[in-house]
Amino acid sequence: MKKWFLCINLIILLTACAATHNIPKSENPNVKEQPNIIYSFVDQNGNFYPNKWRVIYGNPPQNAKRNEYSLMKIATKKGIANQLTKAETSFLKTISESVKNKKRVIIFVHGFNSNARRSTQNYESARKIMNINSGTDEIIQFYWDGLSSESIFGGAKIWFNATNFSQMAGEFGLRRILNTIKNKDIYIISHSRGASVVLSALSIPKFSESTKTETLENHNIDVDNSKSLKENNNSITCIMLAPAVGSADFKLKTSINEEPEFCNFSPQIKKIHITINNTDNLLKKYIGVLSKTLKPTDLGYKEDTFNELCNHFTIFEKTSFTGQKSHDFDHYLKNPKFKDILQLYGLLK
Repeated sequence: MKKWFLCINLIILLTACAATHNIPKSENPNVKEQPNIIYSFVDQNGNFYPNKWRVIYGNPPQNAKRNEYSLMKIATKKGIANQLTKAETSFLKTISESVKNKKRVIIFVHGFNSNARRSTQNYESARKIMNINSGTDEIIQFYWDGLSSESIFGGAKIWFNATNFSQMAGEFGLRRILNTIKNKDIYIISHSRGASVVLSALSIPKFSESTKTETLENHNIDVDNSKSLKENNNSITCIMLAPAVGSADFKLKTSINEEPEFCNFSPQIKKIHITINNTDNLLKKYIGVLSKTLKPTDLGYKEDTFNELCNHFTIFEKTSFTGQKSHDFDHYLKNPKFKDILQLYGLLK
């Protein structure tokens, strides 16, 4: 009873806090920067921003309500959906050509409640300590709409929409990128809810029936109509810092009436290396009992969730970051144990 009382009061408190969409600052956000960096920016539904997007689609409203703005919603209204799809196809071809002669592809995925500027700074910090060769390695800096708020309570409020947006970004954004890459060693480094983006790209994310209906009616996107992850002979290693997901994110239902079962990963997924930190206040949602509720975050917080997954999968590794209280991406990057993880996979400078 006490647990639900805390949940209800938290929800009431959050309703008064504002949030904004995480949007590109550049008019041409999805570009290749020589010699080896690709910037990839998707909206809340995983659609890639086209060149001169602001002129065509305008700025989203400041309140960040999830049904008021998206690229496909506006493109459909304007009758230019094919134009948006064509721009996306062109960008994905750029990625395919850029990685064709590379050995490794390193992909960065930020978490929720982060804007483009902050995420770029964190990506640059990570790159500085990594063993990156511009001739053999390609970097993809992935940006998704995890929303943004300046207050702690606003950050908590946006969590509910950001959880759905992370799944869409993975299923319709990151997965399409992965499907353009063949015969490569791929390393995906994510933070916080970015783990959901990654999992949604690699498997089949769970959506409620109401979310599916709402997304189709308001944004003209059929959630069940995405393309599966292709078997492209890649070797994929995932490094998940402070993963804000739970064991439920590794399960799926074959039908509405059946109990969810653990998913089957592609044999391309060689390793999922996570951090566990039971002093991360955000992962425990400031009240430990909430880590398994309000969209679970207990994988990065509790070792028993990791052990549960190890009973079903053989690809998991963990490193303890317990003692670090901050959830911030830059604090995880600056933790000496992050260098230990990079060294383990030949990524440390």
